[in-house]
Amino acid sequence: MLTYWLAAVRRLVVAALVVVLVVGGAAVALLVSDGTGWAGALAQGVGIGAGWGVVFVCLIATSSTVQAGRAARRYGVVLDERAAVVPAVGRVEVPVRAGTTPYQVTDTVLHALKGVAAPRVREVVEFTHGKLDVRYTGTGDMEVALRVTVTTDGDAATVEMTAEPAKTRKKLDGGASWSVLAAVEPVVREALLEEAAA
Repeated sequence: MLTYWLAAVRRLVVAALVVVLVVGGAAVALLVSDGTGWAGALAQGVGIGAGWGVVFVCLIATSSTVQAGRAARRYGVVLDERAAVVPAVGRVEVPVRAGTTPYQVTDTVLHALKGVAAPRVREVVEFTHGKLDVRYTGTGDMEVALRVTVTTDGDAATVEMTAEPAKTRKKLDGGASWSVLAAVEPVVREALLEEAAA
């Protein structure tokens, strides 16, 4: 969990700097209006802004770490720092029988995803020749979109998977996207290897 927390802190650095600038600037303005000299107001404003920036980062990173730990336990995966990266991206390369089409591989992937006990596929948004888009209800009722792109080249198939919050762009999603991807990626790989061996 510590590695995730540290990764979350790194992802929040820009937001923390904004908090430092806004709060510190407001503090400087208030101090100057109260008669404090510019040098003293600037020093105090920087200290106040930095304090609020640290509090902001610690609260958000800790909250996200708790959510990520919950998501990882829910899907039976081990939390690590990759859970702090949004979107979560995975790639599976497997051998296939010659002549296998992207549609066939996509169909195998969809059946594998539907067979996973947790997370459960809530909705299939797109299922076409080499494209698959499914929705999951992640932890905290966050909807996670898993987008799959399949390409085949002779006797090999490449399956690229991207998991991210379906409705919002976030720096951190409490590990929801990564947990979904980490839970389904090995199942997809195993299903494709079994299909190739059949």
